[in-house]
Amino acid sequence: MRSTAGKFCFLGAFIASILGFIRGAGGAEELITVYRDQWGVPHVYAETEEGACFGAGYTQAEDRPEELFKQYRRAAGRMAEVFGPEFIFHDYRQRVWRHEAVCREKYGELGPKCRGLIEAYLEGVKLYFQEHPERRPAWAMPLEPWQVAALGRFIIWGWPEGDAGEDLQRAGIQPDPVEKRGSNQWLVAPEKSAYGAPIALIDPHLSWYGEFRFYEARLYGGELQVSGVSVLGTPIPSLGHSRFCSIAMTTGGPDAADVYEETLDPSRPGEYLYDGSWRKLAIRKEEIRVKEGDGLRTIVREIPYSHHGPIIAQKNGKGYAMALTYFDQVGLMEQIYEMVTARNLSEMKKALGRLQLMEQNLMIGTVDGDIFYVRNGRVPIRPDGFDWKRPVPGQLSRSEWLGLHPLDDLVQILNPPQGYMQNCNVSPAVMMKGSPLTADRYRERPYLFNADMPYLHQRAAQTVEELHAVSKLTIEQAIAIANSTAVFNAGLWQERLDEAMEKHGEKVKADAEAQKVYELIYAWNRRADPDSAGATAYRYWKDAVYQIPDEVSEPLRLMDKKKFGEVALLADRGGLEPPPVRPEALAEAMLQAAKKLKEDWGRVVVAYGEVYRIGRKGSARTFPIGGGSIHGMSTPRAVGYKKNGAGKTYLGQGGQTSTQVVLLTRPPQSWSLLPLGESDDPASPHFDDQAEKLMARGQMKPTYFLQKEELLKHAAAKKELRRRR
Repeated sequence: MRSTAGKFCFLGAFIASILGFIRGAGGAEELITVYRDQWGVPHVYAETEEGACFGAGYTQAEDRPEELFKQYRRAAGRMAEVFGPEFIFHDYRQRVWRHEAVCREKYGELGPKCRGLIEAYLEGVKLYFQEHPERRPAWAMPLEPWQVAALGRFIIWGWPEGDAGEDLQRAGIQPDPVEKRGSNQWLVAPEKSAYGAPIALIDPHLSWYGEFRFYEARLYGGELQVSGVSVLGTPIPSLGHSRFCSIAMTTGGPDAADVYEETLDPSRPGEYLYDGSWRKLAIRKEEIRVKEGDGLRTIVREIPYSHHGPIIAQKNGKGYAMALTYFDQVGLMEQIYEMVTARNLSEMKKALGRLQLMEQNLMIGTVDGDIFYVRNGRVPIRPDGFDWKRPVPGQLSRSEWLGLHPLDDLVQILNPPQGYMQNCNVSPAVMMKGSPLTADRYRERPYLFNADMPYLHQRAAQTVEELHAVSKLTIEQAIAIANSTAVFNAGLWQERLDEAMEKHGEKVKADAEAQKVYELIYAWNRRADPDSAGATAYRYWKDAVYQIPDEVSEPLRLMDKKKFGEVALLADRGGLEPPPVRPEALAEAMLQAAKKLKEDWGRVVVAYGEVYRIGRKGSARTFPIGGGSIHGMSTPRAVGYKKNGAGKTYLGQGGQTSTQVVLLTRPPQSWSLLPLGESDDPASPHFDDQAEKLMARGQMKPTYFLQKEELLKHAAAKKELRRRR
């Protein structure tokens, strides 16, 4: 028996050694461990960056299988063939910009590291669907690496396309609509922090459904040590923080796109004039398949291109070509990888110098104590002699771009003396009180500054007030500012109402319900909290105020609006003092507010959270919420609401998409929030848990970044994965 056992033991060892040799020759297996915390957020631990991306792919597929495959269809312009005619226009736009064609052609130009990360990510996605084939949609496209690059292009495209669209509008041509986007961001320097380290807010405001519903994760592998959110369908978080830096972005930036007016001639179809000679337009034929019933039909579109870009519109013998500096670019993910692995501001600037990110206000905080802002974009150097806010002559070679502005040319500031800065979609001139970033400093290249409105809007004005007032910011205060429900200028309106009631309040006092509405507003703390009946009363009263028809004197008008109500609304939205008005008109508005409240609710005491709710679309479960982007009372906490079916309530549809507060100690500590939940599975406990337990309560959760011991105390699940290197 001993002899036989020895033989088996020897044989087992021999086989194990052979298998080990084979693994070594063909690539050893890497162990990837995924812990899910109590919110279902994955924390991926791997040996290599590729292993971390592999884990990211697996977890994204597990949580959002249908949306993952939709992302690649959205980017390629192949939605209509599955989801019907409503996506024809969407598909056409993506074909115009050739995301699929460019990325198929140029994918091989990405560096081997970037390609390795993308391909490892897709291996993780594929592994999940090998294990769970029943969850793979029948309409899913085969997974190919170029799709990840195409998705990155698709996600950023609205910003440069929107820039060019504004040029078209100034020429009297209505461009294709581009969704408006907003966000909040701020940084507090070490000297204004209670911890002697910077504090950052990362707070994008986008739709809670569709391509911008971010995916949250912590990834640890090799140099990749990052917490944050990524676009679903891409591996690496682009908004969040690493061991060394925080990264935040908001809409705004330099002008990075133009429109060229091409000269066409009906007698020379398919040609355009350039420097006195006729050139051929490139005509690309696109076939868009459309699902109709159980079948498909094909729509053929011919899209003309000059050397400047696609001809988007034609008018009076002219063709209008959009020129985007991003048109031939595929390197976004390479830049993101370099950003999240940058060890200091110098390395971060080197990564930003790739100029792959769209036009954004970008803020970087570092564990070294730096706070940095740049008005980022891939900006062409434009020749003098043309109005670059409108279409420029395309037939002249002297109107051609002269290259790209390097990062150092862009509007930027490092460690401002105020000790803080915010950019909640505002001009650099109003990022902090006494901002040194003024338009006149860039008068030779005004498109770099790209001046927005020269004042703070309501959301930003409140944020500046709160940041400016603080001396030693704590994390508790930072989270409170990030989720602030305070309404800027509400105190001014309370004072005006009080004066109106003293002089002209007889009718209101004689009406018990109108008097109650007044009392609610008078005692209100100027915060749109879920339990606040004063906030609801104020909103109904202001709705009536915005209907006051009195004419405003010409010097006090805004955007050519003459009626007081219209001007008052613009002033409130802009964080400005509204013009004076007859006090009796404000008192009369109180009567109208009480009447409307009674009509809508059967009573005048109505909590704000009864009216405004959060939860999944179509779900029976909704929860009261505070704050929001309501006309005239926008709060720093941004939530965009839509009427919830035929009822009286409003349901959040967008706004705070992935809020993060980061304390840049060594290592950083952070707190985060998704507005709904990590999973798309209605049966998952993480379908709407963050809506109910965090967002509805104005709270955030710890990320346990680089705190594995603490994470394990809260880990709800563990999964081990293996990949061949």
